[in-house]
Amino acid sequence: MIKDGIIAENIIKSFGTPPQQILKNISIEIELGEFVALVGKSGSGKSTLLYILSGLDNPTYGKNFLGGYDLTSIDDASIHRLRNQAIGFVFQFHYLLPELSALENITMPARKRNLHKQAEEYALHLMEEFSLSHCKDKFPSQMSGGEQQRVAIARALIQKPKFLFADEPTGNLDTSNGDKVIDIFRKINKEEGTTIMFVTHDMDYAKAAKKRVHLQDGEILKID
Repeated sequence: MIKDGIIAENIIKSFGTPPQQILKNISIEIELGEFVALVGKSGSGKSTLLYILSGLDNPTYGKNFLGGYDLTSIDDASIHRLRNQAIGFVFQFHYLLPELSALENITMPARKRNLHKQAEEYALHLMEEFSLSHCKDKFPSQMSGGEQQRVAIARALIQKPKFLFADEPTGNLDTSNGDKVIDIFRKINKEEGTTIMFVTHDMDYAKAAKKRVHLQDGEILKID
């Protein structure tokens, strides 16, 4: 149901002095289980919208709901708990902890809840699914860029979130590794029913999504 998915109502986001509107009256509804690409030229507001919809940033004006929660009104402790339990986020840069192994990086979110031992079995399953088993004990400096990004995706999935957000997850990868990332997204969306929204400027990758939201100058141009 939509109420359990993602809803944005009249979202405006402004930065700077005097304020400059980056997002202009954005309204959108995403069903649970949808696979969505946010596309548009650089500066169109894609990443800003993604951060707001995922609860990593707040709008200047408007409302946004995730999983039935009003992210613009719940307290910090509640939104932190929601992020930890229901939301996974993949950044363009992997942000792995250099002193931890691949397995330790993947289980880090569960470690915050003292559940890392229980999470190890699922982490090893994800590593096998993502062709990372050989990296189990490797540190980030010992892995390729594609391997590091797949570790970051596994880390985002370790707590089996309902929602996965990704900001240009293929931006720093070659075509082969970029294809692997999109294949992973397609697989977890189909098999786990994870709601996925990712930002990309690459229309070939955007075509893998079931829905594309086209942004231009901070406004929704079209949805197809």
